[in-house]
Amino acid sequence: MRKTAFGLLLFCLASSCFGQEQEPLCPRHIETPLYPQIARAARLSGKVTLIVTIDKDGGVRNVEAKTGQSVFQAHPLLKKYAAENMQHWTFAKPPSAPYLQDFVYDYELDPSLPLEGGKKSTTAIIKVSFDLPDRVTILANMVAVQTSESKQN
Repeated sequence: MRKTAFGLLLFCLASSCFGQEQEPLCPRHIETPLYPQIARAARLSGKVTLIVTIDKDGGVRNVEAKTGQSVFQAHPLLKKYAAENMQHWTFAKPPSAPYLQDFVYDYELDPSLPLEGGKKSTTAIIKVSFDLPDRVTILANMVAVQTSESKQN
């Protein structure tokens, strides 16, 4: 009876380890992302989820944007910029290689900020915050867009 109980206890402890996620990596070098002016002018925003493959030395070897049917999926232009930015990051050596890690880039436009090219601001305002190890928020002002109608007025 004791052997059965002990075996069952070991089985439960061992199986709980198999369902756990791997520990996230510690970034060593982070390249600050930008919010492209064309994306801000087009009022593009959304969340980009990247699947990043990290090699044995902590270098980024492959970056793919996750695709899905979510309403919060970002425009392909934002996916491109997020993936290009992630290529410049480096990490502490992972426990195993190749190492897969998900990262989320959240591009948000803040209508309370002055417009770039508007009456109060002529420059881009971009605020980046990192919720390490796997989340980046890029907050920016919008770009004032001149249309032919607004030029006549």
